[in-house]
Amino acid sequence: MRYITFRILLSFLAMVSSCTNQGTETRKGIADRLNHPYQSDSILLRPTKFHPEIVSTKLDKYNTSFSPDGNTMYYTVTSQKLGVTGIAFQKFENARFKQPEFVPFVSADIPMTDVQISPKGDLMLFSTFMDYEGKPEGFNFNIWTSELKNGEWRRPSPMGYPISSAGNEFYPVMINDGSIYFCSDKDGNSDVYKSRLVNGKYQQPIKLPDNINSEGREADAFVARDESYIIFVRVDEPDGFGNSDLYISFRIDGNEWTNPVNMGQEVNSTQIDGSPYVTPNGNYLIFTSNRASEDIKKRAIKNYRDFETVTSSSDNGSLNFYIMNLDLDHYKQAHKD
Repeated sequence: MRYITFRILLSFLAMVSSCTNQGTETRKGIADRLNHPYQSDSILLRPTKFHPEIVSTKLDKYNTSFSPDGNTMYYTVTSQKLGVTGIAFQKFENARFKQPEFVPFVSADIPMTDVQISPKGDLMLFSTFMDYEGKPEGFNFNIWTSELKNGEWRRPSPMGYPISSAGNEFYPVMINDGSIYFCSDKDGNSDVYKSRLVNGKYQQPIKLPDNINSEGREADAFVARDESYIIFVRVDEPDGFGNSDLYISFRIDGNEWTNPVNMGQEVNSTQIDGSPYVTPNGNYLIFTSNRASEDIKKRAIKNYRDFETVTSSSDNGSLNFYIMNLDLDHYKQAHKD
């Protein structure tokens, strides 16, 4: 979330059947949910911290993406004290997340951020200011990609022209046809752009219309794989609840979108909310927030041991992940109203 630092679970109840085979499938369905990284038998109508102290921890983490099978979670982790920002991942095996690891090409000196995995899972997209031949002059972040070959992420390469500019490009999201959406401040403001993939080549990026790109700052735009909706961030909006809020809009046709609506207090907080991501099955919204419970300071100051406990946990105000059910029909109705 560059604009600050340097910037639902929906479950399906199995139906009881007198048929032995159907009963077996039901039990298997329940087991699958219990052994899944983001599915649950609980229906979460409000954001819930995602795997606290396992995935969401005392460290600042933001920006989510999963492999298509849902078994590997990628994200950005950062330490302002160390001056390090890199891409990490956690695998989900045997009903639990394993310890985090960095992707092979992270650097101690060069920030890498805003990781997203392509719909097919064979390409990793991210943003960094690494130098390359033909790079636009000046200090700017551009979009790079890494291919997955034989189970390993290979040395990344820049997307280059026409995606790269003398401005900063962030939060690249690929849709089913290979086209990408991203955010750029090349025109002096942070806006959302799209570049179509035609015959294997990316076309000149087109800025989304004015009802999406306002006079304020838009960032962190997640677009559904089928391009049916977009969830993005607006910063310091008059109808916002905090520093940054999530908004949603539905695609009408071509480059036309419905007027975006704030996703409401059910999603947004009085603090930072950003980096939206929808899980591969389309049922859950995961996003980043530094929200904290109202009594956290009082809890921390009871005694020094409690202070140490709170500050070394995911309750310490760090950026972390929250998950909830994504009810698209609710927001479609909000557009009609």
